[in-house]
Amino acid sequence: MTDQRLAEICNALTRAYHNPRHGNKKNPLDELVYIILSTRTQETAYQSAYANLKRAFRSWSDITPSDLPRVRTILQPIGLAALKAGQIERIVSQLRRDFGGATLAPLKRWTVAQAEEYLVSLPGVGRKVAKCVLMYSLRKHVLPVDVHVHRVARRLGFQVKRRPDTSQQMLEDAVQPRWRYGFHVNAIAHGRAVCRPNHPRCSICCLKDWCEYYFSQPTRP
Repeated sequence: MTDQRLAEICNALTRAYHNPRHGNKKNPLDELVYIILSTRTQETAYQSAYANLKRAFRSWSDITPSDLPRVRTILQPIGLAALKAGQIERIVSQLRRDFGGATLAPLKRWTVAQAEEYLVSLPGVGRKVAKCVLMYSLRKHVLPVDVHVHRVARRLGFQVKRRPDTSQQMLEDAVQPRWRYGFHVNAIAHGRAVCRPNHPRCSICCLKDWCEYYFSQPTRP
C-alpha cells in the first residue's frame, strides 16, 4: 500500500463519514467501562446500561465488592452481567491499589508502550480494548483493529491475517500515525453501512476505485 493510495483512501472515508466518535468517551476510565459493556451487545443496550451505571454510582471509585449484586442487576439486560460486573469491580480495585483511586489519568504522561502494557495488565483487557482507550481517550496514535476495520482493510488489499486480533500489528504498521484515528472510526462506519460481511453494497461504495474485492467480482455493479 503506497502512501499516496493510503491518503486517497483515508480522504475518501473522511469525506463520506466525517470521523464519527461512535459514542466513545473522553475520560479513559469511562471509555474502558464503555467498551467492556459493548462486548457482544447491541449498541442501544450497552449505551443504556452505561448511562444507568453512571447514574447509580457517583464515581467509579464508589464501586466495591459489596456492590457487585447491584452492578449485576443494572447490567442484566445486556447479557454477561456477572462477567462484566466482576471485571469492572476488579479493575476499580486494581486502580485503587496502583493510583490511590479509580483513574487512568496517570497514563496520559506515559509512553504509548507503557500505557498499553499497563492497560492489558488489567483484568480481562485485551490488546484491541487497550488500543481503543489509547486512541479515543488518551489521544495516542494507535490503530485498534475490530471486525469492520479488518474486513475493509482486507478487501482493499492490505496484508492481513485471518482474524482481526492477529492482524493488529500488521495494520498498525501499514497505516501512518496521522491517518490511524480517521481510518479506524470511518472504517467502522463504512463496515456497518456499506462494506458489510454479506452482500456488500459495492455500487455505492466510496472506496471502490481502490478496492481489490470490487475489481475481483466477475460482474461488478
